[in-house]
Amino acid sequence: MKDLTTGRIETHLARMSGAILLNMLAGNLFALINLYWLGRLGPHAQAAVTLAGFPMMLLLTLMPVVGMGAGILISHAVGGGDRDRANRIFNEAFGAALLFMGVLGVVGWIERDAFGRLLTSDADTATLIATYFRWFIPAIVVQLPMYIVASALEFTGNVRTGTIAQLATVALNAVLAPVLMFGWLGLPALGVAGTGMATFLACGLTMLGVFAYFTLSDTYLRLQPSVWVSRPRELWGALKIGLPTGIESAVVAVYLLAIALLLRPFGADEQAAFGVGQRVFQSVLMPLMALSSATCVIVGQSHGAGLADRVRDTLRRSLRVGLVLAPLMLLAIELGAPWICGLFTDDAAVAAACTRFLRIAAITLVPSAISYLVFAALSGTGYTRASLITQVVYASTVVVIAFVLSRLPGFRPAWLWTTMAAAGFVQAGMAVFFARRHFRTRADAAPAVGAPEVGAPA
Repeated sequence: MKDLTTGRIETHLARMSGAILLNMLAGNLFALINLYWLGRLGPHAQAAVTLAGFPMMLLLTLMPVVGMGAGILISHAVGGGDRDRANRIFNEAFGAALLFMGVLGVVGWIERDAFGRLLTSDADTATLIATYFRWFIPAIVVQLPMYIVASALEFTGNVRTGTIAQLATVALNAVLAPVLMFGWLGLPALGVAGTGMATFLACGLTMLGVFAYFTLSDTYLRLQPSVWVSRPRELWGALKIGLPTGIESAVVAVYLLAIALLLRPFGADEQAAFGVGQRVFQSVLMPLMALSSATCVIVGQSHGAGLADRVRDTLRRSLRVGLVLAPLMLLAIELGAPWICGLFTDDAAVAAACTRFLRIAAITLVPSAISYLVFAALSGTGYTRASLITQVVYASTVVVIAFVLSRLPGFRPAWLWTTMAAAGFVQAGMAVFFARRHFRTRADAAPAVGAPEVGAPA
């Protein structure tokens, strides 16, 4: 456990965001390695795995519902010095997540063929999606315990364990994926199925290591199976905080699925380009996401300790850092988009479409910095509804406008990307609105005397 309620905020932000960024880089490298090897199998395989990820995001909405809600309450308990309550919250969340994710995983595995036919009109791609799901869905279920553990530890200030686990998963997958896909070392070449199997094996082995860590180490949080099956006392509070975050993840999943379906008439090339571009853009966003995660944890512990000044000061300082990073990232994308996309595909049409997506999407980096950091701070205090409301408005706006545009003659994917960029500025404006209202109406978040309000003119 790391006490984040004292000491320099900048130091905590740097340490926490650095470790979280490494964790995120490892997770994204996991996906990018698969995309790299899939590019050698052709656009159909690349499109299949990309499209398969969208319905899986719906399964994964359980993770932030429990993980985020429990994590925020754990940070409040840590800030208040209540270790017993922190452990109770952790174990209730862990047990509930195991049960529900197992049920959803079984349903998804049974319906894998139907998902394939829904996601694409191309019969070959649909078959590959169903083949990939055979191993990938169990891999998603196996990842859940590791996610819940890493999230809980992060909110206690311990980011090292989760980072080591993520790095181990990536290393195992990097070795296993090409071996199983292409039949190296005398093994049968499994193609797309080998990608899913590699993910399952890598996640399963890492999960066993995480369980061993909790069994053998004197950790602040402890696995207590008796609590998993006992009557919950803290779970409802965690769900109330985490449910908006989970619904938000579901909204994002449905939104991305809608965009993917709108791309169906353009074939596998545009769908593969969207998948590659989306993954790359998520990689670019990671410094901002890591900074926002660190902000949420520091705010959570400070809120639990009743340190109102530290809550608002953390947001103010993280915004300063974010608004320096975002323009630098924008410049890097605009200059390097063709080279980056070329790393993940040998198909010229896919690379060109990916480049167009990235250059338009990069325009949203500055408003995204504002949105991420403001909503992270609000979430740290337990106020997660604002982010959900904003995401619903954003996704609805994009999907409705995109659907209308798709009916016009000459419709092109670039019209979608431009719509998404414009909606990003609306999202940032709503973040500022919610922050100003929250800080003015809550005593524990009122602006400090002489300190600029979030969104106020300089």
